[in-house]
Amino acid sequence: MPDQVLETRRGKLRIETWRPELLPPAAELALGLALEGASHGEFVALAGMRAYLKAGPLRGTARWRHGLRRALGIARVPRMQEYFNLCWLHNRHFQTPLPLAAGVLSRGGLPRYQFLLTQEVRDARPFEQALPEESPSRRAALLRELGSEVARMHALGFVHHDLYPRNLLVLAPDWPRRIVFHDAWAGGDVFHLRRPSYDLACLLLEGADLFGDEEQRALLSAYFEGRRSQGRPVGARLLGRVRRERAALVRQLRRDPERLRGRPMPGPWPPSETFLSDLSTP
Repeated sequence: MPDQVLETRRGKLRIETWRPELLPPAAELALGLALEGASHGEFVALAGMRAYLKAGPLRGTARWRHGLRRALGIARVPRMQEYFNLCWLHNRHFQTPLPLAAGVLSRGGLPRYQFLLTQEVRDARPFEQALPEESPSRRAALLRELGSEVARMHALGFVHHDLYPRNLLVLAPDWPRRIVFHDAWAGGDVFHLRRPSYDLACLLLEGADLFGDEEQRALLSAYFEGRRSQGRPVGARLLGRVRRERAALVRQLRRDPERLRGRPMPGPWPPSETFLSDLSTP
């Protein structure tokens, strides 16, 4: 379904949804939120469903920056971009929250308010919360699945751009695949400066402490094997880039400790001089 543009007293409301019946309730919700002007990250009722709402105003330099990027055709506002990124991933059989609707309210040609609605992922828990409660064999299986799915994502030309463990969910053990990706607004299958090594650096920034040495090896081995099986192999140089990108992320945290959000500073990586020596394509 093409995007719908509604002229309102508060401005021009553009909504994307693949379900036409969601347009009226999404528009009503968006206009009320825009009038309120606050940021939201919470579950709401939408047409008899439980949906997760991400919404907030665009102010100051952010309004001008995203307005210019949109006018130049470089990128959409974040919540709209996330909608399309989730659609892209979902259509290629990655597990993500199902995107329902997204929109932006503009006035005077500048974006003022944005929102995204995704369907609740039932029986899912945050990755960092679920991992400590898994058995060693299930932990290893989760890390192998994660490595394989990230490899497939990269082989298809999509970089998540924000692939920290906090942006993953884990489904119940009886699901055949358990990893769910979310918060995929910053990347995509379009041109951007980040490379696949950045995604791996994000995973291993906190993963150096969350995952044991053998679990990290399982993740990276599955990644290399996944790239080979997709016909997009990578070599040992990738690991050097991961190490450099991770080091840059650590320096950024030292300069701006508020980014830690109360977490301890990540530990060193790799865990030993020989850790990376045999993790490369033959």
